[in-house]
Amino acid sequence: MSDRADLLRVDATGTIHPVGRTASKELRARIGEWRLVEGPKDVVLMRRVETSGATLKLAGEVRHPGALCDIVAIIAQAQFRGELLVLEEDDKSRSIYFDAGSVIGVATNVADERLGETLYRFGVVTREQLDQTLEAAKATGKRFGEAIMELEFVTAEELFPMMARQVEEVFYTILQISTGTFYFFDRFDDKAVLHRHNLNASALLMEGARRMDEMRFFRQKVPTEDYVPTVAANAKKPPDDLAEVFSQCDGRRSVAEIGRRIGQLEFEITRAIFQLMSGGFLTIASPRPQGAEAITGVFNRALVEIHKKCDGAAKGSELREGLGRFATGAGIYDPLFAGAGPLPDGTLRGERVARNLAALAGDDPDAWLIQLLHEYVGFAMFQAESLLPRDVESELVKIVADTLTPVRPSDALGPTSSHRAEGPASVRAGQASSRPA
Repeated sequence: MSDRADLLRVDATGTIHPVGRTASKELRARIGEWRLVEGPKDVVLMRRVETSGATLKLAGEVRHPGALCDIVAIIAQAQFRGELLVLEEDDKSRSIYFDAGSVIGVATNVADERLGETLYRFGVVTREQLDQTLEAAKATGKRFGEAIMELEFVTAEELFPMMARQVEEVFYTILQISTGTFYFFDRFDDKAVLHRHNLNASALLMEGARRMDEMRFFRQKVPTEDYVPTVAANAKKPPDDLAEVFSQCDGRRSVAEIGRRIGQLEFEITRAIFQLMSGGFLTIASPRPQGAEAITGVFNRALVEIHKKCDGAAKGSELREGLGRFATGAGIYDPLFAGAGPLPDGTLRGERVARNLAALAGDDPDAWLIQLLHEYVGFAMFQAESLLPRDVESELVKIVADTLTPVRPSDALGPTSSHRAEGPASVRAGQASSRPA
């Protein structure tokens, strides 16, 4: 028997039994009387006896991104009035409301797609202002839009176009859904559309299809909006229309953060970053790790490579002795590494480093840890350079540099860090020194 959570079984008496947990949950939420709608042998469709009177005109499954483009095209061309409800796993629900060929509103229960998050992603409000507005709306029972205007974080003139952008973004997201089900009803409760917009459905559909095609192309160079663009070496002045984006690429901000700073959402900022990369103005690095365990994990991969190469050259004991002296002499590594290692392969226990860090670091523990571990790995490379043959050393330098790309030295704190470890100047820069004479 299948172990699918959505499995039902119909016995010889016609009784329906939920087999899977999801099926049981869904049926328990639908207590009442239902009528069976005639259908083919491999489809069972039921409607509640007491309904709003809306007719279900279209329904089906979504199996790949873009599948809903045809459905939206039918609705737009026929100028239907009604609600297109799209359901995904994890109880995600979105609706598009149509009227005479126009999209007049949307609804979503996905937190990241609500109006407040749209304002935040556009850089219209800060996270603190958003949180304050949500608290005020909850306390007063007012709608989010009313609460945010009363707090004077935005004006009505700023808010209304942002509401239209939210409608557009939810619409584009629905087109990209890869798995789920859809239902189109020929009517809806007008109270569901809090603020009516009149966006041409066919134009939105064409723009959404274009975005899907282009985004697949952009993703070859910008995999996600968490990646971090950096100005390329010897980069020249970019075109004027890309200058603002280029000026925000400092090697620390992610694509999403840059978008918030200049008021662009994911598609627009990704396209701009892609164009700058194609022109040779930018390079891009994978997302920075967050938290002490993730950060330590990145440096552990570099430490493993360094120790492996030195062990292969029968120089592992010298490497470990030198690193031990460096750590003890610096002063800060002993409490940071207490109970964390280093282990025989050179790695550190990330969970113990995190615990120790909490008692040592100041306002920005991640940046402080990155700085210290860069110095530690930098000294390990300094030691390895004097122990390894030149060809092995050159190979190791490249491996370590590639491994540490997500935590480049520019991500670490500068020399103003209050707990900064002391060490050779070349190590403090987070780089290996040149080979000793």
